[in-house]
Amino acid sequence: MTPLQIAAYIIAALIAILLFRIFAKPLKWVVWLSFNSLLGGIGLFLFNTVFSQTGFSIGINVVTSAVCGLLGVPGLILLIILKFVFTS
Repeated sequence: MTPLQIAAYIIAALIAILLFRIFAKPLKWVVWLSFNSLLGGIGLFLFNTVFSQTGFSIGINVVTSAVCGLLGVPGLILLIILKFVFTS
């Protein structure tokens, strides 16, 4: 290997490390949001399972899962309140 090739590999490795550092935090945030949205969807499913006999349910979709994923239990309470407000 020539010194020019070694320098090119070193520069390419430094650029790869730099790009990884730039995109690691947003990727971590996306993974966190996806995981919490999945948990929110599971929470909605459990809520709908428990209250299905009363006829009260909340649709499970991307928006409601994301609200429950971002806000947790207060998000589920928010969805329940919104359901009461807009159906009455």
